[in-house]
Amino acid sequence: MQTSYDEIPYPGAPYSQTHPDRLATLAILFGMAPAPVERCRVLELGCGDGGNLIPMAFGLPESNFTGVDLAESAIVRGQELIGRLQLNNIRIHHLDLMDFDSRFGEFDYIIAHGVYSWVPPQVREKILGICQSHLAAQGVAFVSYNTYPGGHLLDTIREMMQFHTRNVASPRERLRQARELLEFLVEAHPDEDVHGALLRQELKSLLERKPEFFYHDELTEHNHRFYFHEFVEQARRYSLQFLSEARLLSMQTDAFGPQATEKIRAFSGGDPLAREQYLDFLKLRNFRQTLLCRSEVALERRLRSECAAQMFAASDARAASPEPDIASTSALQFKYSSGGSMSTNHPLAKAAMTHLGRVWPRALPFSELLRTARALSRRDSGTDAAPLEEDASWLSDMVMKLYAANFLELHVHPPAFITKPSPRPLASALARAQVEHASSVTNLRHSSVEVEDEAARQLLLMLDGTRDRERLLLELRGRAHSGEITAESLEINLNRLGALALLVS
Repeated sequence: MQTSYDEIPYPGAPYSQTHPDRLATLAILFGMAPAPVERCRVLELGCGDGGNLIPMAFGLPESNFTGVDLAESAIVRGQELIGRLQLNNIRIHHLDLMDFDSRFGEFDYIIAHGVYSWVPPQVREKILGICQSHLAAQGVAFVSYNTYPGGHLLDTIREMMQFHTRNVASPRERLRQARELLEFLVEAHPDEDVHGALLRQELKSLLERKPEFFYHDELTEHNHRFYFHEFVEQARRYSLQFLSEARLLSMQTDAFGPQATEKIRAFSGGDPLAREQYLDFLKLRNFRQTLLCRSEVALERRLRSECAAQMFAASDARAASPEPDIASTSALQFKYSSGGSMSTNHPLAKAAMTHLGRVWPRALPFSELLRTARALSRRDSGTDAAPLEEDASWLSDMVMKLYAANFLELHVHPPAFITKPSPRPLASALARAQVEHASSVTNLRHSSVEVEDEAARQLLLMLDGTRDRERLLLELRGRAHSGEITAESLEINLNRLGALALLVS
């Protein structure tokens, strides 16, 4: 049976929030004992062409991965890439979710991203049923879905598009006409119209999306939204409970100030689930990425900072000063690629964030970060040396707060890559395979990287570990799109690939 996904393919992509490392990290922080990331079983429901699952299998060769999807053409594309990479730890199947049964066995991590809200009610029930029947005792399930109250305006826009395209059968023509309607609505509303300004903002956001995403997310037959408390109740009927959101920042109220935080606490009466629902009211949330676990699992709702001391930390923090004064108590500001910033006057914090920024994108063991931060801040020697246990406790608290604020990453299994090119540079085989057909490749941090420059594409393709610098220069200079390649520019480009987590040893 051909689906709309066969006619208009949905491009596969990596979603870092679904990676077993992210799921395991959050599970541990909330008191669980999940399966080790390097030796686990992962299931993805609605895996498409494997754009999310295949990179996981590539990066975790000792783990096993299973994917299912109804779109046969997508499965064929994924199987071709699996064969090319010679991966023997992943299988993806052309299968209706309603036919998923006990033969697939148990999984430590189950992913259902971009599926739950876009299928009929009986399939939604099946997704939760699969989690109930196939999730390990300490397993984690990731389920994303559309939510209210923020989804009410999007429902209105969707109804407009459905009316406008009611007599159109062709998916591509429906897509064209729906976008035409939105463009008209954006242009027609006057700037002084308050309601129009809100609508126009949502319309522009939709028009900025890739046409394939726009069609399948907004024009598909099924697009259901739920209040958080409704989803939690649906999960409860299948013996599943709310663990957390995949992005811890989305569970915070700090941006709204202490009064809002206190009012939310009063409204919820100490109930963490009620608190999440009030947060949705406050933020007008229209999308959630929720982690579930079995109902019988005893969770620790208080984030345990001592867990951070057993993990790896990474941050792209950049000190605002080119020569930061680390040892003093003067304030130092750090900026992030996301656009956010933080400031601290604590020498240990300044040292830790400065060092993480210098080694980014590497993730460091907490013990190494503590040791380096104490040395840089001069807290590890002399008559005024700070007690090691005191600094360890303080730094773990700081790391946890920055993780909750999305200023720092925590990992239980850091990705394997090198940032400094070897004598015969070797790029990820996955990236080399992907760049032959697309400008977007998946790096070893499970993120998308754009390689649009033709010279950069050619260089990436050549990094198979057989060529030294001299050979690379010779071959690059012989190619039409290489431009003026010098030894210096080659080294710069190699280091850029290393900084993008595309190189291996």
